[in-house]
Amino acid sequence: MRFVAFVLSILLLAGSIDPTRGWLIALVVVTGLAATRLHYGNIWRWNPVLDLRLAAFVLALLLLAGAVGPTRDWLVVLSVVSGLAAFAPKLFHVDAFGGRSHHWQGRMERRWRRHSRSFGDDWS
Repeated sequence: MRFVAFVLSILLLAGSIDPTRGWLIALVVVTGLAATRLHYGNIWRWNPVLDLRLAAFVLALLLLAGAVGPTRDWLVVLSVVSGLAAFAPKLFHVDAFGGRSHHWQGRMERRWRRHSRSFGDDWS
């Protein structure tokens, strides 16, 4: 979804598609799905994120609502933010909802406990 949002923003910037209401709705939907991080196996398990994906979603919403006009400057900002969200999403990352960081933390603690038994008493 992040890559699709980036491609849509580049096409809007290049003028290949006009920034009409339909394309802006499509951009809002795609960036919104990327920002909620829907799990493909279970649609009821969603994990919202506070990073560049949310910034791209907010910019798309502002463009759709008409709060900012779809001028070249705003489309450049949208392209940069959606590009960073596509290729470096955790550049500005805040895990406010306790997402995957706790999973990795618990996994590393279990791994450490399992391997520390073989090191003896000095490592526990």
